[in-house]
Amino acid sequence: MNLIKKLFAGLALIVGVSACTTTNSIPFTNYTVFTEDLRRDLENAGIPLSKVQFFNDKAITIRREVSDPNDIKVNPEGQISISNGKSIQTINVRPFTPGVSLGSANGTINVSWDDTQQDKKGMRFNLSGQNYFLDVLPNNKFGYKERTFDLQAGNGARLFVNKDLLKQVNNQRETLKGRKVGQ
Repeated sequence: MNLIKKLFAGLALIVGVSACTTTNSIPFTNYTVFTEDLRRDLENAGIPLSKVQFFNDKAITIRREVSDPNDIKVNPEGQISISNGKSIQTINVRPFTPGVSLGSANGTINVSWDDTQQDKKGMRFNLSGQNYFLDVLPNNKFGYKERTFDLQAGNGARLFVNKDLLKQVNNQRETLKGRKVGQ
């Protein structure tokens, strides 16, 4: 009976610890950070970034307040009135949402998560060190679809790829032993 209590307590502990994981936790078993070295390996293998399935490692939430131009009126005294108030546009990208590259330049990759395919530029990620991080403007502003949003969540978000991608890259390395004069 004592053994059953210990097994039950152990199981409860495991369930309790696993329930405490956050939505931003990284499932390392399936994904790896997209690095500049991996980008170079893909380019050398002739694999375009448009064929790579990207993922974000953190939730990204951007928000802006908007009003319909037809709802804004100016009375003869010059006072501005908004008849229907303002609306708030919020865009959420959950962690590890699949995205595609819409374009890239040296040190940048633009990735889109928009399943409506209306996004023509994507969200910009910049190279910092070896990793690609979400491009955040000063004061936690974020440019998306030619508009400026407030970044609510996602500062420090990085690009990840599925580890299966690594199987597509044939990485050949060798160590040279050196060469002596006269040989």
